[in-house]
Amino acid sequence: MNVPVTILTALLTLLSPVTLPAQHLPMSEGGRSRCGIEIDMGRAHLTGLCLMLMEEGVVKASMVNEFGVSYVDFTYSPTERKVRLLSVNDRLDRWYIRRALRRDLRELMENLRRGQPQYTRGSRTYRLLPEQQ
Repeated sequence: MNVPVTILTALLTLLSPVTLPAQHLPMSEGGRSRCGIEIDMGRAHLTGLCLMLMEEGVVKASMVNEFGVSYVDFTYSPTERKVRLLSVNDRLDRWYIRRALRRDLRELMENLRRGQPQYTRGSRTYRLLPEQQ
């Protein structure tokens, strides 16, 4: 394969829309998932990992940055379609941010169940990315 075709193939792969299969949301008991996350909020940008575990019919998730500092710990009940925030980083711990996070995370998890790893509401965009090996 010559170099221009290889470069074109790599660019098309990078520019194609990312779709995560629905199994990235653990749906079986004891199922685990780990993927990258990007959160854009206008002037702020957060990146890190989203770690998920299915236990007792509820997805338990934690979003941490690259240094291991937790942004948000939450649970998601697929049957009730509810998100419960367990802990929020001090910088994000305001009632109006908690309300927005709860709503946005619920919609992000619902989108992930349908295989769409992104949710946008106004100036906020949440993006789940396949884990880089």
